[in-house]
Amino acid sequence: MRKHILSAVLSAALLFSALPVSAEGGSQVTDSASTSETQRVSITTSGPISETPDHPGYDDVVGHWAAGAVGRWKNLGVLDGTESNFYPDQKITRGEVAELLARILHYKTASEIKFDDTRGHKYETAIAKLRAAGVMLGNGENLALPDDSVTREEAAVLIARAFGFDPNGKDVASYIGKYADYGTISDWAQGYILAMTAAGFLNGSDNGCFLPKDSLTRAEAITILNNMITTYIDKPGEYNYRPFEGLANFVIIASDDVEILYYDIGGDIILTEGVDYETVIFKSCNHYGKIFEYTKDGFVRRLKAASYIVEVNEHLPVCSYDQDLFYKDEKGIMHYRDESRPYYFGVDVSVYQGDIDWKKLKEEGVYFAFIRAGYRGYETGSLNTDANFHKNMQGAIDAGIKVGVYFFSQALNAQEAYEEAMYVLDLIKDYEVTFPVVFDWETIGSATARTNKIEKENLCRAANVFCSVVEGAGYIPMVYCNQSVSLLYYELSRIDAFDFWYAEYKDIPTFYYDFDIWQYGATGTFEGVPNAQVDVNISFVDYSKR
Repeated sequence: MRKHILSAVLSAALLFSALPVSAEGGSQVTDSASTSETQRVSITTSGPISETPDHPGYDDVVGHWAAGAVGRWKNLGVLDGTESNFYPDQKITRGEVAELLARILHYKTASEIKFDDTRGHKYETAIAKLRAAGVMLGNGENLALPDDSVTREEAAVLIARAFGFDPNGKDVASYIGKYADYGTISDWAQGYILAMTAAGFLNGSDNGCFLPKDSLTRAEAITILNNMITTYIDKPGEYNYRPFEGLANFVIIASDDVEILYYDIGGDIILTEGVDYETVIFKSCNHYGKIFEYTKDGFVRRLKAASYIVEVNEHLPVCSYDQDLFYKDEKGIMHYRDESRPYYFGVDVSVYQGDIDWKKLKEEGVYFAFIRAGYRGYETGSLNTDANFHKNMQGAIDAGIKVGVYFFSQALNAQEAYEEAMYVLDLIKDYEVTFPVVFDWETIGSATARTNKIEKENLCRAANVFCSVVEGAGYIPMVYCNQSVSLLYYELSRIDAFDFWYAEYKDIPTFYYDFDIWQYGATGTFEGVPNAQVDVNISFVDYSKR
């Protein structure tokens, strides 16, 4: 589940081993949290950066193959210290890696159980934090071996554990043949390495080997970081990334009171231990990955809803669909590659689609259609019938298309939802409605909308009343909404007795919870609707058979 995060952090953690070191290899930075945190500067710029300083910041990196990566991160203020040398080809020790992981993830909880060889060691605190996090487990004899150099397989395992990679994940087995020297990888490391490889974060050498017993160098670590981590924020403030193009890979937030504006985040977001997720705000951002908060008990999944991060409701069923199985054909119709899960293609329409040739739509593969029955005015509160409702209902039914209806609600309370339900029941009484009757409550981007300040309690009651009245009349009730409305305006556990129609206009659904119908787009084009675009849907239930 956390594939994107890991590689980012593998690189990141190791990057921070790029602390000033002596020629003999001993780190000169103390174990003091205040030293490491106050000297580091937050990244206030991100994304792929082609510009690098004329000098990489360290004399011994000039002309080195990793000069660009080292220079970039030194220039961004991530590499601290005053020495003139970076020692790019020097090996990293286990203690240094522990210090780096503890820094980048801002671990706060330390284990009271100590390794026998870390008492009084300069990395004792960092190692104790990794032990508490279940990252550094020792060698089986209660030894952490802090001064030993880190092998490639050890580094991969430490980072994978730190960021929750699943060594038994579904994609792991298919990568067993990836490395020619797979048999030399230690049993305890194989699953983690394959999981990170499946996620695209680890690769072999030119000869196809992983070289698990080789040590990792500083240059290799900083290059991984440069390639994988887009953003690391450890100071409060506003971070505006619009000047950079492309998707951000990974965003690590180690501070409260952060606002991120105009950013496309393709990877995962990590909130480090102690960060108050309610103070982290995203404005005009697109996010396609996951959000995790690290706590003393491990990772906790969080969700993004519009600008805000919200808690996960552990009592609701999670999404049961495999993202990798969704695909569109050349006509833009969504499909799902799983013979055990039948699916059905449908549209939803209103007066805005104009005149519709329903027989032609049937020929184009439409199995079901949701027809807008009506709407409540967002300012006046009046109830209105869609101008094309009766024509669309009859046309769809005559063409052999299964029909459901939806009502665009602006109900403020249970009483108004009851009025809307009764209004819809009167409209549909003479039609064969075989798909759900839907409560479609949405926010309006207008300062004059009467629903702007509705409370969750009132909205949940409204949805329940509407659906209960519909169900009592013998129809199948359903609630429709998008991610932000479902997470910010509803308390989903209050309405989970009813089927859910989810709206998200992407190639794959990113919703954390389960749904029955997915509205995946609003720009479908069909010969049967010659003058407008159409909302398109995939249903995993044939409601006409229920």
